[in-house]
Amino acid sequence: MAIYFVTILGLTGFGYLTAEKKKKYYLAAVFVSFVFLTSFRYAIGFDYFSYRNIYQSVAEWSFRDILHFYWYEPLFFVTCKLFSLTGLSFPFFLTGIDLFLAFCAVWFIGRYSKMPWVSVYFYITLQFLAYNMNLIRQSIAICFFMFAYPFLKEKKIVPFAILIFTGGLFHNSLWFMAPFFFLLTVRFSWKTALALCASAFGAYVCFEPAFALIQPYLPDKYAAYPGSYFWYASGFEYVIPSFLYFALLCLFRGKLSLGTRSIYLNSALYNLLISLFLTKHFILERFAVYPFTFSLLAIPEILAAYQKEAALEERSVKKYKGALSLFLLFGMGYFLFAAAKGFHNVYPYVSLLKRA
Repeated sequence: MAIYFVTILGLTGFGYLTAEKKKKYYLAAVFVSFVFLTSFRYAIGFDYFSYRNIYQSVAEWSFRDILHFYWYEPLFFVTCKLFSLTGLSFPFFLTGIDLFLAFCAVWFIGRYSKMPWVSVYFYITLQFLAYNMNLIRQSIAICFFMFAYPFLKEKKIVPFAILIFTGGLFHNSLWFMAPFFFLLTVRFSWKTALALCASAFGAYVCFEPAFALIQPYLPDKYAAYPGSYFWYASGFEYVIPSFLYFALLCLFRGKLSLGTRSIYLNSALYNLLISLFLTKHFILERFAVYPFTFSLLAIPEILAAYQKEAALEERSVKKYKGALSLFLLFGMGYFLFAAAKGFHNVYPYVSLLKRA
């Protein structure tokens, strides 16, 4: 666990002290740290050996085989095939993927976060980095969701749709996010939000019979989950972090700009509602992570507003420090909770040096 705490403290401290003045150098350090941490691992993440087996198997396939058996999600397997043609082993393949994931995270944070060091802190503590070490295909899909953010914000449906479709060819859970082009930008009244929550509760109660109706129309891999390990229910404690995040955004919503407020509040609400369904089946976590991505921008925007006020009047300094401490505690609490639960089997860290 030490390497995680060193990374969190090192990048947070370095970012807090220098990011505003030396943003490029800071983001370069983040990129190197992320690639090292995710590439130098061994046998952590539930799917580590599954991905290794896929990589080794696909090396023996033709591109025609890939398009025949994985026509609905071909791009990851095509990527495996292209890497295998170079003769590189699986650890080098992982490094290539990790370079892409780290680049996307740094690009997203550097371009859209109002306080990059805060986003980096939450990228680690809110488990996005952990996702990269287990749910590799979905992490790639999340990158495409990040790429689609500016088009969501500017309400440009064509480039948004193209990116969602392309990312879905790596992991088609992203296709379920297509309606969020409309859902995330709608400005809800409290009455509408309560009605949405009531509808979600109704869907929660009726989930099993409703799923039975739509199951025949789902992709095979989702339709086959009932009865499997992935269909187990999570405890209600897994809903608490999403509830706290939503509550914090509601509490500080006045610090969000009008241009992004609806996106960030709605994404927090949907993350909470989807997380509620984890108490039915934890596989639904895969859908909650997409709207949760905007936490990397929403929290820094709130803190940046307080920081700006603190620079203008001394009495606002305490408010900034208070808000900063509250959010940092939330992030660390989330991290400790995930570590205690062995989130996606990435805790504790195991390096290649301990490879058997």
